[in-house]
Amino acid sequence: MLGIAGLGIAAGTVRAVLLEGAGGWSWLLSAVWLLLPVAVIAAFCLGLSRRSPVAALGGGVATALVAALYTFELLHPKYNGDANIGLGLYLTFGWLFPLGPAALLGSLVGAGVERLRGGPPTPAAPADAPPLPPLRPWLWPLLVPGVVSLAVSLRPLFPLWRQEQLGAQEAFGLLLSFGMTALGVLAVSLSPALMALPLLRSRAARDGVLRPRLAAFRGLCLGLAVTLGLFGFGQGLLRAVPLGIFLLLCAAFPFLGYAVGRHPKG
Repeated sequence: MLGIAGLGIAAGTVRAVLLEGAGGWSWLLSAVWLLLPVAVIAAFCLGLSRRSPVAALGGGVATALVAALYTFELLHPKYNGDANIGLGLYLTFGWLFPLGPAALLGSLVGAGVERLRGGPPTPAAPADAPPLPPLRPWLWPLLVPGVVSLAVSLRPLFPLWRQEQLGAQEAFGLLLSFGMTALGVLAVSLSPALMALPLLRSRAARDGVLRPRLAAFRGLCLGLAVTLGLFGFGQGLLRAVPLGIFLLLCAAFPFLGYAVGRHPKG
């Protein structure tokens, strides 16, 4: 994964050199840090490989390809002026988007291929493995980031919806815009939780320790909801804190929620 993603970084750096001269090589040192979001997804795929190697392979390949293409385009000099906002956002939230949805989609495709092949159980998933815990308690926490996602998607449409003399055609276009926006926001906000769910659930089945795993998953979902809420409704904080601090706060809540849920007494 890191090798394929690194090819995109190397190609983007070479293009920057061709466009800006020898000064473009200065991008290479900072561009190496762009592998960090890929490393986060790689850790997930490593854990997933113990249960479904083909799903892990699909998620890893999809993530690596998306990362290579995204970083190649992101390293274009026209996107990186003095602020380098694009690089900073990808470094902080790249694991969430675009790599999160790519890993989720690739894993689902890999799992489907593995099921269609009907291969024998792997040593990591023997036939006599303990049954998985009930799924319903793991689905309820997803409602929190899901509801926040819908609220964030509706927010920019409220001024248009309240306009007078909104015809049927305009209303249909508005609903279509909301649907497309909501699907995109849901894909971004739920991808980390949907990737963590099978791992935590399988570990709970393997070692019989359910409550800490479920609490960690609830904390993760709550943290994702807080992060999304800050993006959608917390722009007023930008007047009180620097942009970098605001982005770090947004990135920290999912990890903080997971850690607090995993170790409630720590």
